[in-house]
Amino acid sequence: MAYVELTAQKGKIEAKIGEDHILFKSSGAESGMGHWPTEYILAALGSCFAGTIFSYAKTKNLPLEGVSLQITGEMGEAPSRIQKIHLEIELSGNLTYEEKERLLIVGERACMVMNTLRRGVEEITHTLKS
Repeated sequence: MAYVELTAQKGKIEAKIGEDHILFKSSGAESGMGHWPTEYILAALGSCFAGTIFSYAKTKNLPLEGVSLQITGEMGEAPSRIQKIHLEIELSGNLTYEEKERLLIVGERACMVMNTLRRGVEEITHTLKS
């Protein structure tokens, strides 16, 4: 299970993940500190994708040394969202082209964040505390 605590007060939006505190920007907040939530979506996708590739490479004893990603998100309208995401990927190590292609295929199939973004979340519920 994933768990995050978030507080939003006049000018400050902060998420607590474990012991870490992360600041967010929002057009409704008075503070420009932190990052846009959409940047964290892209970062979550990239870190999950890279971690998935490294995990597979390790199980198959492939000489993967590094993964570099540049990720861009194109914003959509009505409803506001990230409409398109593009990953530019560089894999380093003594890998054949076929091994690199296989790593990308596995990354796309097994990355939990990519699967969530592509297939959507089945249900989002909320409870208002009194």
